[in-house]
Amino acid sequence: MKKLIQALFLLFSVAALGIAVYFFVQARSAAAEANRPLAMRKTVLGQGELDPEDAAAKAKAEAAMNRIAALPNEVILDTLSVNLDQDEVDEQILTVRKTDKSGDRLSIVVADYSQGRRTWVRAWEGETLATKFTTFQIQSEDLIGDHNLDIVCSGMDDANDQTMTVFRRVKNQDAELVYFAPVCAIAADSILVNKLDRSEGYQLGQTNGVSWPIHAFKGDKNSDNVLDQVKTDYVWDFKSGTYVEAGTQKIPGALVEKEMAAKVLTGVEGDFEGFLQGAWCESGKGALDPTARILVFDKSANSIIFYSPDAQEDFDWNESHSTRYGLYVSCQNESVSDLRRLMDIELTGADAISVRIFEDLQMKVDSQGNWDGSYRKMPPQPVQGALSATRSAPTLKLEGSYRGSDGTTLSFDKQRFTFQTGDMVKKGGFILFSLGKEMVLQLTILQDPGILEGRKSYRVRYSETKTGKTTSRHLQLSPARATIEGLELLQEPELSLDQR
Repeated sequence: MKKLIQALFLLFSVAALGIAVYFFVQARSAAAEANRPLAMRKTVLGQGELDPEDAAAKAKAEAAMNRIAALPNEVILDTLSVNLDQDEVDEQILTVRKTDKSGDRLSIVVADYSQGRRTWVRAWEGETLATKFTTFQIQSEDLIGDHNLDIVCSGMDDANDQTMTVFRRVKNQDAELVYFAPVCAIAADSILVNKLDRSEGYQLGQTNGVSWPIHAFKGDKNSDNVLDQVKTDYVWDFKSGTYVEAGTQKIPGALVEKEMAAKVLTGVEGDFEGFLQGAWCESGKGALDPTARILVFDKSANSIIFYSPDAQEDFDWNESHSTRYGLYVSCQNESVSDLRRLMDIELTGADAISVRIFEDLQMKVDSQGNWDGSYRKMPPQPVQGALSATRSAPTLKLEGSYRGSDGTTLSFDKQRFTFQTGDMVKKGGFILFSLGKEMVLQLTILQDPGILEGRKSYRVRYSETKTGKTTSRHLQLSPARATIEGLELLQEPELSLDQR
């Protein structure tokens, strides 16, 4: 009898332990599921329902991972990770469009991690003036000079005005989470932040820095010259805690014949695109000046090419938006799809334009590639050398792995490459194009996570031999520099690679 009782006690103990383990595992699984980042909410739209402005980002947006779920009245268009409060965890900024509000203004939502709750929460949200998603940019900068990062949202609205909405971080009842307040909202023909130099004390974190003023430009309604503008200055006011208007100034524009301006500044994108067609040289420099920067616009091929003294960058011309003085252009690097440029192009003369470039925040690029400035149209005769440099697709297709006698390997997979020599491994994107009679390979080297490290260009010599069923391919890569006059070889070791 005693043994029976012991056996029953042991049986019930095992059963109880099993039940306890089961509920413990279930609880842990539920907690893990609650804390897991949620996949971006997918909105299934019919072919006719898809907003053209959102189509370009739809695939990328759907693949992103969100820290918080969308509300029933929200469609998430994009996500961006950035450290807004200098703690150990990056916050996430979601760009959303509210479906229950009149108008198409874009909003942003900040997701922050709560240590106390051990989960991601919706910390704050705010509405911007921008409506066109493909022109929308988010930057985190210290505009005020108090060592706190402000959220600066820029883009365009339905009236084709440029917009800027600035949110400043402020104290919140929940000190653990970030919170912001709107301090500036401007819509104008053109908007510029004047990034004044700050003292060494500010750079070292010892003192506050000077606040950056914001300049807004609008057409002068009282002038007969279509290019005359009125500049309005906005400065930071500590008393009100906002940017306030500080004064206006008339800016005379270049004298351009009314007939010419009427043909170009029509509000129709195609008219200004036709005006841009061709090559434009940096003002103050000759077409054959080796230090000159050159822009080549070719709308028929949806291409914009950036020529600098030591590199050529090929971009796909995605779309254009007409502005009062010109065009707002969105373009994307051919080989590095994450690299996007927004170009604010304005007419400043009969054959002159001014250009401002905004790099996508998610792709950090070197500061040496500054394309801002004035450009003049190059006449057909002197520009033949530059135009002949416009890329053309060669018949050679690089794929697979090539190996050198020293063990160096260069592998190509679609538009990506991997270069390994010894313990050093370099990765990134590549393009292959013809420059005059030469074939050129350009490698764009990227670091994790997508930071541009540099570019290398090579003259390509390719040969192929067949022995029976075996095909041997040989690549001879000579380091070179692409210039408007052609390809210039550098005094650096060549790469000799083979593939079977």
